[in-house]
Amino acid sequence: MLVRYQNKQVRITAEDGAVFTGIAEVLPSGWGLHAFDREEESIRMDDVILFKSDIQSIEELSEASTEVVDPRRFDDMMGALLEGPYWVVDILPEQVSADAAGQYFAVERYFLQPERIVPLRRKYAEILLRLNCYVDMAVSFDSCASWETNPDPETFAERVTGLSGNEFLRAVFAGQNAMIDYDHNDTYLTVYDPGAALLDKVRALAAAEGLFVWSPPQDKA
Repeated sequence: MLVRYQNKQVRITAEDGAVFTGIAEVLPSGWGLHAFDREEESIRMDDVILFKSDIQSIEELSEASTEVVDPRRFDDMMGALLEGPYWVVDILPEQVSADAAGQYFAVERYFLQPERIVPLRRKYAEILLRLNCYVDMAVSFDSCASWETNPDPETFAERVTGLSGNEFLRAVFAGQNAMIDYDHNDTYLTVYDPGAALLDKVRALAAAEGLFVWSPPQDKA
């Protein structure tokens, strides 16, 4: 699993939030068992050793990704998109009205339990990855402080399924003037796509996962 990072420049975020950058030397699970009584693959960078279960995410750094990139480059587009129309990819087929009968909040808490929200997050991650087959996707997990374009699929899926605290995912499709948000404490994606450039694909991918796409009443400017 980790062997694909052998001798590559990587940035590793550990489970405790520490970040390490350097050339990865991948050590087999047998080495860890012998030296640390832990039968896991690990990565050594200089004098730091990180076992697979200690790693939250790994980003392979290419020459392009190490360049200094202005994190504000999407600001104007994002601001405009947030003021425009949006759609929701959801477990429900339409918006629940404020005066609806039933027990929406109790059901929502049920779906937010780890055993149900983690598989749902994986569905959302894989919808985004399938979109990324057609168009470039820039993603941020740190409130738009930094961006990664066309992330490693496995690492991306792990980051989405492991979202916690105040984290949220924003995916920007600059070529299509579209954006998708996911907050760790939601059961839905929010799709900002005023030209509907991606919407047909989103609908098809959501339907394949047993999900629904709907749009709430929105003010017309």
